[in-house]
Amino acid sequence: MVSIWLGAALLILLALVFVFWPLLVRESEQKASRERQTLNVDLYDQRRAELDEQLKAGDLDEAQHEALCREMDLELVEAEKQPSESGSASASSSGRVVFLLSAAVLAVFVFGFYQYNGASEDIRITEEIRDKFMADTQAIQAGKDPDPALARRLMSQLEERLEKDPENTQYLYLLARNAADLQEYPTAINAYRAILAIDESPLVMGELAQLLFVVGGNRITPDAEALIDKTLSLDPNSHVALGLDGIRYFQTERYQKAIEQWEKAIKLLGPQSAGSQSLAAGVLRARALLAEQNGGPVSSGAVAQVSPHQVSSGQEAQEQPSSLSLKLKIDVADGIQLNPEHAVFVYARAWQGAPMPLAISRLKVKDLPAEIELSEAMAMAPGMSIAQFPQLELVARVSASGQAIPQPGDWQVTLGPVANSSQDQHLLQIQKQL
Repeated sequence: MVSIWLGAALLILLALVFVFWPLLVRESEQKASRERQTLNVDLYDQRRAELDEQLKAGDLDEAQHEALCREMDLELVEAEKQPSESGSASASSSGRVVFLLSAAVLAVFVFGFYQYNGASEDIRITEEIRDKFMADTQAIQAGKDPDPALARRLMSQLEERLEKDPENTQYLYLLARNAADLQEYPTAINAYRAILAIDESPLVMGELAQLLFVVGGNRITPDAEALIDKTLSLDPNSHVALGLDGIRYFQTERYQKAIEQWEKAIKLLGPQSAGSQSLAAGVLRARALLAEQNGGPVSSGAVAQVSPHQVSSGQEAQEQPSSLSLKLKIDVADGIQLNPEHAVFVYARAWQGAPMPLAISRLKVKDLPAEIELSEAMAMAPGMSIAQFPQLELVARVSASGQAIPQPGDWQVTLGPVANSSQDQHLLQIQKQL
């Protein structure tokens, strides 16, 4: 009887040691993992800076730059899972040598633990990211919109994984970016804030400030303002924060400061980028208003740093006409019953660009069908009008909540790309529910 108890105790002891053996070497493995992670992030930041310089120099266009940055995001996610895999393999190997007999007894437990807390989910997410990247690239090359179902599927997997690993900043960042692309702003904002609770990244701060600006109706909210200030204190060369800071000064009629911030951002982005051309238009407008504010004409140097195509020869900034407009007809598809008092938002935004509206009009369902125009004069922020973007996406959405932010249950239609110089009337027939 004693021998039985001793044998049982020995087996239990072996089992306990086998289970807790990884804890004995966990600290050293975690240290090595942190060092590898830091190196991966440093290499990522270095390569990202090189791509930004190539964009600034004109060696890459914005589409190439965005594609390469997304590919780097994928590589970083793959690199992040390697330490855990190698660490698990090391612990498993040493345990197999020392505790061969108990390994057989605990095989089922180890397999279940791996499925719950191991790398299998990370591998599936990596494959999903790769598939989505390839599909998005093919869609863009074919002149089509990326399939939103792929982004939603990836988001679902990320949210499931984050339930078990809520401090994985790489997954939180991917969740935020995909949610923002789908205009699921609350999800994106929460993910960005979760990252900042772990790591005060200037990149994330700038993107969150930009998102709050969009959600706030293209106005600098107090939260966005605080993020802009903190971003610039940590990274004075954040072109996103500089652009937003310029908008803040413009909206408070401090035009000289707006010009200074936008010109800094233009130098960082490079004069040929679409973002720089938009900012240059803002600079042009700010110089005109500054001259008007000071009671004098625009000086000859006032438009020296504005792209030549934006200023006609011999004309001053305030003489530039706002002539571009798009004709739209909005209607609801047959068979769809909607509340006649629900709001209808109709707007134009940059094709495959920032989600913020460039021009917007609000109607009610009872007003439909309706014919309207979206014009350059309806710009919601300086340098952000339909004139600055050759290709546009037109959106009409019925909102039960009365909010411009899309919500599940809203009805919507999109059309694009549409040339900003188009003289045709474009039909937007609302027929798809979000």
